[in-house]
Amino acid sequence: MLEQSILDKIVDFFKSLGTKKASGEPIDLGRPKHDWESEEKQVQIRHDAPVNIEGEPGSKKDTVIELTKEETQPAQEPEAEKSQPAKTVVAKVRPKRTYCPEVEALRAQYVWRKLKAEKALTVQPLPEPFFFLTAGNQPVEASKLEVSFVKELLTKAAEAGIENKFTFSLSSTMSVVVKYKKKMVGRVYLHGKKHRMTFKINGKTVREDNMSLAETKKLIPIWIGQIKDSLTA
Repeated sequence: MLEQSILDKIVDFFKSLGTKKASGEPIDLGRPKHDWESEEKQVQIRHDAPVNIEGEPGSKKDTVIELTKEETQPAQEPEAEKSQPAKTVVAKVRPKRTYCPEVEALRAQYVWRKLKAEKALTVQPLPEPFFFLTAGNQPVEASKLEVSFVKELLTKAAEAGIENKFTFSLSSTMSVVVKYKKKMVGRVYLHGKKHRMTFKINGKTVREDNMSLAETKKLIPIWIGQIKDSLTA
């Protein structure tokens, strides 16, 4: 009977629960309550720039979300592209050619501007091809360098008023022997890269070596001056 009485009470309890009206209050199950307003303000928005949230506590309408971007710094120029100091270009100047003391003295004695005549003579053209005669009277065709030198000599002689009375021959050493009215003037060797030239000074012979074709031509006024001296002697 006692057990029947306990069962009846349990049944009555559950019956009373089923007939109770809903109060509208949530059942407290022992879980912590959420602060929805606080969580709404703590929403994090992922962005490349930091996010600032401004607003008054408890006000959802006044909440303003402001997105700001960090100013980017201009990229630095690579070291290689930076301006470099201008390079100084130094032109190479060849030293002025100096000759032996005897030749330098002749150059100072026979200055071209003093040798030129007021009225130049006509330059006689060379026959083509041009030949030298050897000691055995054998003709040998002149090289391009030899022809160039002979033309320069004849041109300078005509500008100085000297008639063309020159004779040219080839020695056994391949040097061009120059004579004026059968009188020795000098010799010039124009083979290879280093040329040489001889001059007559008071019965002695002076030779200048290791010259270019242009340098031998610059010394032609010495021969012209010596020829003019011989004509007026």
